[in-house]
Amino acid sequence: MWKRLALLVSIAVLAAAQTGPAFEAVSIKPDLSRSTNTQIQISGGRLTITNGSVKTLIRNAYGILPFQLAGEPRWLDNEMYDIAATTGEGGKISDEQFQPLLRNLLAEYFQLKVHWETREGSVYALIPDKGGARLQEGDAKQKPGINTRKGPGAARMVGTAEPIAILASNLGNQLGRFVLDKTGLKGVYNWTLEWDPDSTAESTHPSLFTAVQEQLGLRLEAQKGPMEVLVIDRVEKPSR
Repeated sequence: MWKRLALLVSIAVLAAAQTGPAFEAVSIKPDLSRSTNTQIQISGGRLTITNGSVKTLIRNAYGILPFQLAGEPRWLDNEMYDIAATTGEGGKISDEQFQPLLRNLLAEYFQLKVHWETREGSVYALIPDKGGARLQEGDAKQKPGINTRKGPGAARMVGTAEPIAILASNLGNQLGRFVLDKTGLKGVYNWTLEWDPDSTAESTHPSLFTAVQEQLGLRLEAQKGPMEVLVIDRVEKPSR
């Protein structure tokens, strides 16, 4: 099977079988590099994914965190693939096109079928602290983005011209639990957050909970609340 998969395959996607934008040609092969890094690159109308698991593809296609996925088989996170896909158009794949394109690729080549469920679970609510939020208002003319770097005893998250929903999502990724934005803050903001991800006694940085409170004027409160979960009904390994 792997020998067959090792051959690059280019198959036209039938637009009539898809909803929304679809790739004109897709090639898939297993990644045998044993690398720990996944790369997703866009160049013009070409998407290149190196050493990507299907779970990573689904997360990017639907914009979810790891704990928002249910019903996945074990291989979904263990078998890695190299994928090259082209739209056949000269223009660059836009942010608005990326997720629909990736969803169609998963449906066509991995037979992915999913549905959403709202489940009650343990969440954190992000709320203003007693003294009020301490965030710098961003400029809509700024290029939005978020960058997180982690090392032993130190982590740093810098957000530029991003809404609080993006902050909540990234905090959820760090905590492994869904974070609900209950700040009531609208617009976009800039922030810098520094904390100790390892809870080491030697670190000069506070815990993430303390950092959010002291540096951003917000607070993470444990609650029971609704969480959107993407449930996998069907997914298959690509066969060529």
